[in-house]
Amino acid sequence: MKLTSKELKRRARGIIIQKYSLLMGTLILSELIVFIISYPFGLPLPNPSAMQITIWILSTLIISLLTSILNTGLMNIHLNLARGKEAKFYDLFLFFFWRPDRFVFAKLRLAGIFILISVPACLVTAVVFLFTPTLIGFVFLTAVCIATMVFTCIISISYSQVFYLLIDKAELSVRNAFQQSRELMKGNKARSFYISLSFLGMLLLGVLSFGIGLLWVMPYINQTRTEFYRNITAEIT
Repeated sequence: MKLTSKELKRRARGIIIQKYSLLMGTLILSELIVFIISYPFGLPLPNPSAMQITIWILSTLIISLLTSILNTGLMNIHLNLARGKEAKFYDLFLFFFWRPDRFVFAKLRLAGIFILISVPACLVTAVVFLFTPTLIGFVFLTAVCIATMVFTCIISISYSQVFYLLIDKAELSVRNAFQQSRELMKGNKARSFYISLSFLGMLLLGVLSFGIGLLWVMPYINQTRTEFYRNITAEIT
């Protein structure tokens, strides 16, 4: 049975209230780690050299991969709490020591998919600016960009369960995780999109509170997404 957004959120709130200090602490720690390792590799402006740009691109890629492993550890903490299991701060780093290659390959595969999706929009942009800088050209460019964003959103939702599946199934290959995520999200994409939209107001308030409110909102979102995964896999009904 598909649980409503209201029911998923109710379950999430119950867990957060009991384990908020752990969830807030691991969230802050993960963000702090990313900030510290990212800070030395900021792109110098203005007029960065080719070497500086290359270093920035490579460091951004590596940091993105490290961040994905951290985020997977955070997802695992949410899963354990949802299942009534014990979770600790050091679980955040679990997947740095337990088959991190699977999560790195999954992140790279996702990045490759999104790059391929963006290629048509990039080509159209180049053509419009170089050869047809007219009103019709810009209208066409706008249509292509909107179509790209919609398609990107659909693909992102379709593969949103990949990392949950890799956490849960040690024997599962990255390729099969993508396939299973796609299968799980059939008939659930609109529900997932609605759940994400339902948090927009909270996210806005969190930003307006200079980020303080996000210390509650982000664990709430993550726990709700975890409950959604458990629901579409029939773990909870």
